[in-house]
Amino acid sequence: MKRSAALLLVLIIAGCYPVSHIIVGEAKEPLSASQVKIYLDYPEVYEKIALLDAGSNFAFQDPAILFTHQSKMDKVMERLKIEAAQLGANGIVIVGTENKIFQSISSDGEGNVRSSKYTEKFGKAVAIHVSEETE
Repeated sequence: MKRSAALLLVLIIAGCYPVSHIIVGEAKEPLSASQVKIYLDYPEVYEKIALLDAGSNFAFQDPAILFTHQSKMDKVMERLKIEAAQLGANGIVIVGTENKIFQSISSDGEGNVRSSKYTEKFGKAVAIHVSEETE
């Protein structure tokens, strides 16, 4: 029973990574994330590989405690580039970013109420492959 609970906990923790993708084209050989360029507009010639989503949430796979809006956005861009590189994309086109505010209110049952909130950043991008001669 204890082993099952421990295995379930490990699977939950390992699965809590705020990045996902949907393949819409053909994945290529993985690259280094440093080879992935960020685009605001599509280049003239490109091939779509995947739709990507990433968040700045804490992840055990990639732990970081982030306080500023800029550091959270930097983490989102880093995670988008890593995911794109694993799919063989050498570029990402930023489709959108957003802030989500999470708020919690708790009471101790004696009339004392506490409120806390925090903001996370999220980004959406399209992973693309741009051929060398068109870059």
